[in-house]
Amino acid sequence: MSKRIFSMPLWQFLMLAVVAVAGCGEDVKLRNQAQATSGQDVLRVREDLARNRIWVLTLDEVRVYHSTATGKRLIRKIVLPNWSVVGIRNVCMPDLAIDRSGSAFIASNGQARLMRIDGDRFALEDLAIRFQARDGLDTGFGALAFAADGTLLARTTPDGALWKIDVAKASATMAGGMKKLPADRCAITPPSMTTQSLAEFERS
Repeated sequence: MSKRIFSMPLWQFLMLAVVAVAGCGEDVKLRNQAQATSGQDVLRVREDLARNRIWVLTLDEVRVYHSTATGKRLIRKIVLPNWSVVGIRNVCMPDLAIDRSGSAFIASNGQARLMRIDGDRFALEDLAIRFQARDGLDTGFGALAFAADGTLLARTTPDGALWKIDVAKASATMAGGMKKLPADRCAITPPSMTTQSLAEFERS
């Protein structure tokens, strides 16, 4: 069963919908992503060049491939338990980022939580993130990226605010000083997006 339907209290859903409709958001590609109808649709593709790996996020799972000059080979599938995707217009799709150790972090776009997949054992850890000094509704993350110093950055959805994530403390603080963010509120760096299906990705 696909995990695209996200369960939340009615008042929280309505507030999120109001903010999303009133908000910014003109990215047609990401809007199309929100209309995904198959658990095998690809949401994000990230390359780990140091380890010759490609990480693929779908609605149902994360797939890890070993990449060579002659093609790619699936080495692991990791199911994301209790992970859901909010498919409301103007709400950014979840993201995936790879840290220096080769571990992957997956965002929830409807809840303030991240999942970490260890790059060696592929063990899964669920992190509930606490916002520091944030007023209003706590939402999820629609963009993730690691800064040059190894800091995990995230943009909340649908407002696109930038946060620094302290993984060890599972907390988020407002980030300042980054004036060259993409106009796309669903990105921190140029996103490696794709609208292809998983079957198309594996054939490419």
